[in-house]
Amino acid sequence: MTAFDMKSALKLAIHSEIEASEFYRTWAANTDKPHLAEELNKIADWETCHRDSLMTYYTELYGEKFERDPNLVVDPALKVQADEFKNSYSLLRIASAVYISEMRAAELYGKMAEQTEGAARKMFLELKSMEEGHMGTARKNYEEMREHIQGFHAF
Repeated sequence: MTAFDMKSALKLAIHSEIEASEFYRTWAANTDKPHLAEELNKIADWETCHRDSLMTYYTELYGEKFERDPNLVVDPALKVQADEFKNSYSLLRIASAVYISEMRAAELYGKMAEQTEGAARKMFLELKSMEEGHMGTARKNYEEMREHIQGFHAF
């Protein structure tokens, strides 16, 4: 079993929050549903707050400023083209990828909480809980899109 590397985990988490925020803002800019755009922008704002908290913790812990690696892609499924937001079937795939991405983020924060204590543990548990909330939103969006495509509420 390999030892847990908090520095690498923090870098991954920060990159993940940056990607998620960019993704949600792109989706919001490409939807014709104002309520969805508002919801997506709110989630993007939360992801930005997550990023800021993690970057502050990174600096406090390692005494250096976080530097984004432009070659690192945490979740390739969130790298979509604007035209994909216009196709219902692509949107359904994107919504399911969002759910999995949020689930993986929650799992990472859970592991990070296990490796820390005090204020850091509390922060990671709060982030885990928020990501689980995002999972619920992603599932709701997926189900609404699926109903729209099917034309009825299946179950």
